[in-house]
Amino acid sequence: MSFILTIVGQLLMLLTSIWMLKNWPPKDENPGWFAAAFCSGLLIFSFAASSLLTYIIDLTPMYWFEQLAFYAAFPLLSFVLLALSFKIDWPKEAWGRILLGVCGIYWVCQQTQNLSYLLVVSAVISSLAIGKLLLSKAAGICSKQANLALSIASLASLIIILHSLASNPVAAELAEKWPIELALGLLLVAINRGLFLKKIRQV
Repeated sequence: MSFILTIVGQLLMLLTSIWMLKNWPPKDENPGWFAAAFCSGLLIFSFAASSLLTYIIDLTPMYWFEQLAFYAAFPLLSFVLLALSFKIDWPKEAWGRILLGVCGIYWVCQQTQNLSYLLVVSAVISSLAIGKLLLSKAAGICSKQANLALSIASLASLIIILHSLASNPVAAELAEKWPIELALGLLLVAINRGLFLKKIRQV
């Protein structure tokens, strides 16, 4: 069952990242955060596609694809959600610097062996930002759709938190049943649903 859920999570990441590459093109007329979302989509697509290919052909999983998807793409998306929730419009150049900052945070967390906490913080920030972005009265977004996106993000965050508590036997047992790939796939769907709802509301 865990194997099937892992594949489901990877498929969610693959399909959602393809959707991101199509819908968040970094064109001059688009807001700067489109470039950050596009970059995140590209990193996640590389990981998901290479992971799924290992089930079909004899291919060694690319370590850096996973690292960049987990610890660069998702933290960068949490910054996108934060910027939108606080109505901050940074240009593309600023998002490039933010990505470099995220890579710096990744390096520090890797050296201190705290990468799991980086993912937890990113997931929790994303969930809170989705709530602020979609549930405020000023957003004018359907409460049912907003609550659905927030519920999915919250579930994904809970699974990610369980994986960070691997030293706890109960948490470790639950984490084995709910793969991290499924959590990230669900989180990516929720994030992009939130971004899409915000975008169509602004049109």
